Amino acid sequence: MPKPPKPPPELLEICNRWSESVEGISGDIARIEFFKNELPVFLRNQALFEKLLLAIKAGNPYPDLRQAQMIDDEILLYLNPKRLFSLRMFLYGPGDYTPIHDHNSWGVSGSAVGELGIIRYSREDDGSVEGFAQLLHAAPVYLQPGEVELTRPLDEGIHQTGNPVDGTTIMISVYGSPIRRLYINRFDDKVNKVEKLYPPRIKKKMLAVQALKNFKTVQSSGFKGYNRWILLPILIKIRPIRPDPLSGTD
Repeated sequence: MPKPPKPPPELLEICNRWSESVEGISGDIARIEFFKNELPVFLRNQALFEKLLLAIKAGNPYPDLRQAQMIDDEILLYLNPKRLFSLRMFLYGPGDYTPIHDHNSWGVSGSAVGELGIIRYSREDDGSVEGFAQLLHAAPVYLQPGEVELTRPLDEGIHQTGNPVDGTTIMISVYGSPIRRLYINRFDDKVNKVEKLYPPRIKKKMLAVQALKNFKTVQSSGFKGYNRWILLPILIKIRPIRPDPLSGTD
């Protein structure tokens, strides 16, 4: 199996330094403070971002655009070997915004290029009705290059991010160690709806499990009639989950 492409040396040096520091820091609060101090400095490294954009334009192996992510505009730049944090880039065109969603970890995000819009939401219902969510949105926050904001996990971090102006916005995010959850929630505040959004890899396996119900081999093995959530670990042999900080799993 070919080795995954490596980041450019200057980016790898920064991420290795972050990894060494974070491994010596105990607790989320201290790690958040570390990245709230580090990320604004990182966002000023315009030469590095230009290099990354040129690599994307040229179709270079890194950054690897073939890796399917939860959000279309998302590019994974670095994943700490112990999964203590990940570094991600988001590219937003004029007026582009993510769907309203939550997160499975804390995150520190900021703009490297262009204005970054963040709209936060609070959940007004108690979550007891499947598929229903009533949201109340706060006034948008607009970040200029070099400015950062904290995102909290689960219901405390429901938001959408994007580009409120012309041109292109580059958002850089650092996400911490995620909780063990296979999905994130995607919300539609216009119809008070919430649905589980699974990573492409997990979703394909789930669909394969559902499709296997049509085959005699599976039915004769005693799987017929089983709930798909009970059947899923049996058929795809899920390893201990290594969650993706943004989405819930990689």
